Amino acid sequence: MTRRRTRPRAAAAAVLVGCALLLTGCGIKRTGVIDSGHAATVKVPGGNSTVLYFLSKEGDRLVPSPITGFEGHHINPVVLVSLLLNGPRGRAGEVGLTTGLPRITDRMDEELAVSPYSHEGVTVRLPFAVGNLPAPARMQLVCTVGLSAVPDTVSPVTLQGTDTTLAPADCDLKR
Repeated sequence: MTRRRTRPRAAAAAVLVGCALLLTGCGIKRTGVIDSGHAATVKVPGGNSTVLYFLSKEGDRLVPSPITGFEGHHINPVVLVSLLLNGPRGRAGEVGLTTGLPRITDRMDEELAVSPYSHEGVTVRLPFAVGNLPAPARMQLVCTVGLSAVPDTVSPVTLQGTDTTLAPADCDLKR
């Protein structure tokens, strides 16, 4: 009978010793606040750089991809849309960015048009149906064109496809 009582007591003692060791922190000494320098900074595309908006690997959010080599120059919006429709290339493609937009042929490329900016925004005429485009794909077009039409301004963008014309939309980078 003494053996039966000893085992539970030994197990309880082992658990208590283990808890005590965990609570003591295993000899880790307290330290004060350590000064680590300045906060981290991130260079965000904008200002003088032109940006294409592609989708993350998961396809659930927009990711800016700056176009290098054209800093300080305005790129024709039709060229921007054409670059966007050709999908991510270079570093953007290497990191796994993708697009929700259909690829177009050279013949279809000739049918692309972007209206001049007005107070109502910009209209993008596309050679494919836009009514069934997923929301992230629409936002790719809206953000790429809407943020590049007028510097430091979010312009409303109307998408006009072969099937319908969508209501003007503003870039919403939270999507």
